Amino acid sequence: MTPNPSHPDGLIRTLGPFAAAAFVVTNMIGSGIFTVPAFVRVATGSPSASLAVWLAAGLLGLCGALCYSELATRMPRAGGEYRFLSDGLGPLWGFLSGWTSFVVGFSASVAASSLGVVAYVAPLIDGWNPDQSVGGIVTQGAVAAAVLILLLTGIHCIGVRWSGSVQTTLAALVLGAITLFLAAGFGSGNGSWSGLTGVATPQSNAWVALLQVTYAYAGWNAAAYIAGEVDDPQRNLPLAIIGGTVFVMLAYVLLNTLFFYAVPEAQWEPTISIGALAAERLFGESGARAVSAVIALAMFGSVSAMTAIGPRIYFAMARDGLAPRALARTSARGAAPSAAIIAQGLVGSLLALTGAFSALLVYIGSSLLLFNALTIVTLFVARHDPPSGEEDVFRTPMHPVPALVFIGITLAAWINGLIGAPVPTGAALLTLSAGAGVYRLGRYLGWFSSVSLEPARK
Repeated sequence: MTPNPSHPDGLIRTLGPFAAAAFVVTNMIGSGIFTVPAFVRVATGSPSASLAVWLAAGLLGLCGALCYSELATRMPRAGGEYRFLSDGLGPLWGFLSGWTSFVVGFSASVAASSLGVVAYVAPLIDGWNPDQSVGGIVTQGAVAAAVLILLLTGIHCIGVRWSGSVQTTLAALVLGAITLFLAAGFGSGNGSWSGLTGVATPQSNAWVALLQVTYAYAGWNAAAYIAGEVDDPQRNLPLAIIGGTVFVMLAYVLLNTLFFYAVPEAQWEPTISIGALAAERLFGESGARAVSAVIALAMFGSVSAMTAIGPRIYFAMARDGLAPRALARTSARGAAPSAAIIAQGLVGSLLALTGAFSALLVYIGSSLLLFNALTIVTLFVARHDPPSGEEDVFRTPMHPVPALVFIGITLAAWINGLIGAPVPTGAALLTLSAGAGVYRLGRYLGWFSSVSLEPARK
């Protein structure tokens, strides 16, 4: 299969609604749902407040999904936020989106999630100690994580059809395993419904908790990044983005309820791996091992999705002259942006070799939420300057209510995040400032093409 010369990005449209939704589901269901609930439960102090935060974050994601569905059908090309912001607000904001995606959203997240996969797989392999060093420099676990990233990098370089098949298979396995976990957990009778009524002193505020939960919901916009490779995008993109988000929101509420049912009040701590603990209480040690395998599979699917999705941003930036031109190269047969995939894979594997797995929940959540909100602002620009073929565009229901809700809650979460967690939220602002500095320096030194510096809209 060769690239389509008539496609504005030189790609091919081969992904159907299920394959596109698989990228959404596998990108969302990763390490977050099995670690973040403990932080949120301790922050809010009660199961009811915790579930309210998860529902609020899900509804926030749904509002974003509705707006992104319209943007993606208006501009069904590779790049996601980068494309929408460049066309709506100008090349600076598009560049900052790509910069943040590279630094925070994908390379670091791929590295952290791959280390998480290794951490959950290690107990399943008798006699293996992932903390044992290799040559006194790096650990075996870090090497395994780096190899995993490089393996997935090679798989997704083959072609978009192959990538779609891999993600569809992973999504089916993950969803089947989680469904079995929920059914067996509630049916075991080994928990207590009193766990849903316990109350403790809140250790933070609900707004900081919302930023933490945003990390677990990150990925509801995944299909927008591969919009240039989705067949019949006006129909299939809204189905993938909205359908995938609703499904994951329901799954998250059910999993949180199961965790409250399984784990008594006294055992909730902000540093525990809540999925494994809940499984051990429900099914014993053997059950904990089985659920560890499920969690590892979910995280593997998330690493795979991020390995495929992120490079579409750098590919689009390179074609627009805002990144090295070499990143615009595609594979000879599968029309995958292979150079960008390899670049992210190399950076992610190097970060994985450090072995640093830190819970940067507020930093990642606040950074990504900010650009989600800025992207939704471009919907007002797009509505003011409608393109040709307006009749084929998905229309956001009750516009502008979903957009205003998303933007308003984001602003409130950011203000409260600066008050309640100033260091990680401030670090997100520093990342943004550093990206602006790189952009200004690049313009001064002539790194970018002159075409890329022109406003997209007149």
